[in-house]
Amino acid sequence: MNNSQRILSRASGPLSSKLMFIAEAPGRLGADQLAIPLHGDKTGHNFEELLKFSGLDRTEIFITNAVLCNPKDADGNNSTPLKEEVINCLNFLKKQIELVNPDIIVALGATALHALSLIEQHNLSLKKDVRTMNEWWGRKLIPLYHPGQRAMLHRSFANQRSDYQFVHDSFKHLYQKKAKPKNISIIKEDILAIVSYILSKNELTYFALHKIFYLIEYNSFIKLGYRLTNAYIIRQKDGPYCTDLHINRLKNSIPDLQTRFISKTSFIIYKPSDIFNMDNDFGNILSSETINIIDNVLDKYGKKSNASLKRAVYFTRPMRNILYYESQNKINLYNTPIEFVNGLVQ
Repeated sequence: MNNSQRILSRASGPLSSKLMFIAEAPGRLGADQLAIPLHGDKTGHNFEELLKFSGLDRTEIFITNAVLCNPKDADGNNSTPLKEEVINCLNFLKKQIELVNPDIIVALGATALHALSLIEQHNLSLKKDVRTMNEWWGRKLIPLYHPGQRAMLHRSFANQRSDYQFVHDSFKHLYQKKAKPKNISIIKEDILAIVSYILSKNELTYFALHKIFYLIEYNSFIKLGYRLTNAYIIRQKDGPYCTDLHINRLKNSIPDLQTRFISKTSFIIYKPSDIFNMDNDFGNILSSETINIIDNVLDKYGKKSNASLKRAVYFTRPMRNILYYESQNKINLYNTPIEFVNGLVQ
């Protein structure tokens, strides 16, 4: 796998996390393309839906894989990692666990569970120990089935929902944290309302939607001192990317959404069927202050080209600080979460 991308970056999650999920390996159509573990393909959608159902927040957990590269078969499809590949990557997995030092580890699937046994011996198996809390290497270990489609044959989505609820409740019990409300929507209501409003005003490229959304959050922070949502926005090669706005999530969340390609560029088209109640729906969710911020951003940037939008986002303080740090340290910070703090917008 020497020519494969290594899927390990700040997009895996905060190093201060007390909850770590370990899956098998990056997926060919998901993490191997987007460099974000458990995101972008069907497995990623299942995982994120399970997190939201249980009330777990992706921004507060660390996600990695037993093997950091995508193992492919002779036809280029996803393949189960070989024993040798797991062993070759084992030291990286051990170092991640030591660095993050989580109190609870969730092993997603047999490969991850086996890899952990090579670090510190255990006799756990998926069949007999699924959804149980076990002592392992000075911390708690919970074996769960993998969220991929094949695993659903052995563990239904309904059962996996209960599994993730068990993780949430175990984590809550360990820290006596206030339970978060369940949210089974694919995109959270506040994010969905903003995106729907944006698209009701402008036909945008998929690229532009991410940049406009970021600029709205940025302008809100400057004017109001806080963001409008807790959407997870990271720095990618072409600027800010919001994981909540993955194209499949958008299609599943907005029934009237359509996409079309013009010269290999993807455009997002939103023609709501019930145009008479649309304004009232926005008014019930979005404040007049929020709508004013969105309108100002759309007036200024809504008709800009992708190239102009890319320049605009790179001139914002959070992105300039990231670029400066990259230049000074001769590294790239792709997939770094973009944080809006006072020192970034002065």
